[in-house]
Amino acid sequence: MDYSDHVLGSYLARRLRDRNASALLVIGRDVYTRADLAHVDCFNFLAAATLSAVLNRHLAVKDTRDVFENIAPSSLALPRLGGVAIAVLGACFEIKKLGGDNPLDAWIKRHSERGVVHTFGSIKLREAADAAAKRGRRRSRSRRAPAPRVSGDRISARQGTRPS
Repeated sequence: MDYSDHVLGSYLARRLRDRNASALLVIGRDVYTRADLAHVDCFNFLAAATLSAVLNRHLAVKDTRDVFENIAPSSLALPRLGGVAIAVLGACFEIKKLGGDNPLDAWIKRHSERGVVHTFGSIKLREAADAAAKRGRRRSRSRRAPAPRVSGDRISARQGTRPS
């Protein structure tokens, strides 16, 4: 791409050159630039940056091969990650030649029970439902016990009587 210093100005042209050459997606020790992802027709740069942040902060992976071999898709069913980020991850698998012709299918099959392939959306919904069910049980148990005493105190206070 032509970043003309005369048309754009030297500062902006330099910033654009630096941005294109800098790391966009870092998975452990593997570094991907915009050009690396563009070679496999991946142009979802915001999703790539989000994926980089989640993989390095929350999962502490070694490299792309480590993600392919050891990280299950259900581990990536996190609030900030969606199907587009998983597509970017598939592009990284493709760059590293992991999983053959269909790297995402191979990754899902590798980590699924009985070889059943689910969409990432269904995996994410199942994980969210499980988490909500756990939160719901915990909340109802914690609120169940004090409820009669609290409402009794309110009624007594309203009527001007002493609680028993």
